[in-house]
Amino acid sequence: MATTAAANIENPNENLQIPSWITKEYFEGIVAKDEPEARCIKHVIPLAAIPPGENFTSIMLRIHMDLEMKDGSIKHKSYIMKTMFDDDKGDAVVSKLSLFPKEMLMYRDYLSSFENIYKNIGWPVKLAPKCLLIEQKNGRINFVFEDLKERNFKNPKRLQGCDMQLMLASLRKLAEFHAVSAVYAERNGPFPADFQYGFFSKDLDIETMRNAYEMKINEYKWSMKQWQLDNVEEFIEKFPTFEQYWKCGLSTLQQKHNKFNVLTHGDFWTSNIMFVEGSTGTINDLIIVDYQICKWGSPAEDLLFFLTISPEKHIRIKEFDNFVAVYHRRLLECLKALNYQKPWPKLRDLQKDILDQRHSFYAFFAVFNHMPAILMPTDKDSNIHNFSRSDEFGKNLRLKMYSNPYYVEAAKDLFQFFHRRGIFNFEDYD
Repeated sequence: MATTAAANIENPNENLQIPSWITKEYFEGIVAKDEPEARCIKHVIPLAAIPPGENFTSIMLRIHMDLEMKDGSIKHKSYIMKTMFDDDKGDAVVSKLSLFPKEMLMYRDYLSSFENIYKNIGWPVKLAPKCLLIEQKNGRINFVFEDLKERNFKNPKRLQGCDMQLMLASLRKLAEFHAVSAVYAERNGPFPADFQYGFFSKDLDIETMRNAYEMKINEYKWSMKQWQLDNVEEFIEKFPTFEQYWKCGLSTLQQKHNKFNVLTHGDFWTSNIMFVEGSTGTINDLIIVDYQICKWGSPAEDLLFFLTISPEKHIRIKEFDNFVAVYHRRLLECLKALNYQKPWPKLRDLQKDILDQRHSFYAFFAVFNHMPAILMPTDKDSNIHNFSRSDEFGKNLRLKMYSNPYYVEAAKDLFQFFHRRGIFNFEDYD
């Protein structure tokens, strides 16, 4: 007797509420195009695609189903669905930054064009999963993607980070994405206005941002005193005021003067990387996901963010400059192959951009905003709504994150490293 889609399926987030409109009927048209030998859908089981703490700006579902094929056999199939939070469960900033409209443009207009540019020179570069549906309906934007796990792709281990082989493969893929975006802009002109901002926009409400930032500062500074960090009072004293933080964020919008710009991914870290590993530990394939925060700017933005969050702890600081050089080498290979006509960036230019105060936000935002959640062991309460709560529950959750040993170990190293490089000199924004 054939097993059903429910067999041996684990739900990684029992607390995620599945939208009621996700039904078997919703997927009939998608399956008809993707599986032309299917006669009908027998069963559909929508479950969470990822555990809490892996994604904070959208609902990610894995849709399990059984298909009855025309030859009478049963085929098990799964898809990934991405949709928006209800207004009361999301974040006003997520809406303000146009994350879903921007990703819709990426999958509808740009990513396939980027891959075709590589295809035209004989390079089979794949940048994103196959997108089977993009729709804007009832105030929502929805996506349905192939399930990369069906092809043995997996995410890096969030708490462990990327080992050396995975870091090298990720940086090469990032360079491929950056290079082709620069070539596309050279040939077709600038990207739309939404791509001029990423995590930060001058249109954000300053008082809302102030309240959200200052709500976290006292808990953060209290936690820092428990870290057993040498000269901790000096680091606390240099912690940015809201005015410094705001100016630091606004500086990310001043990118037109860079010698070399690309379309940055904006949120490049372990959860947005999927890879296939060979039997000897080699990386056979790697794909980037989640193109919601793409922004025109310096490659330094993605590099600072990725190199802060994603490497294994013993290579994070030690290999920092080597990682930049690995990325730069692949970037030039791609620009040359794609016949990019403008001046190529020198390695020294890239290092200067990493130290430039227009980009410090990406290092600080990674340490202060992302890493506490990313390095938190899986917790049912880990979501953007709870992290932003001003009540005792939200305060206790943030204290738990800021004192988590995984985070403390990383933050102690990073505060010292970035201060030594001048990247955390926030008095520069006075």
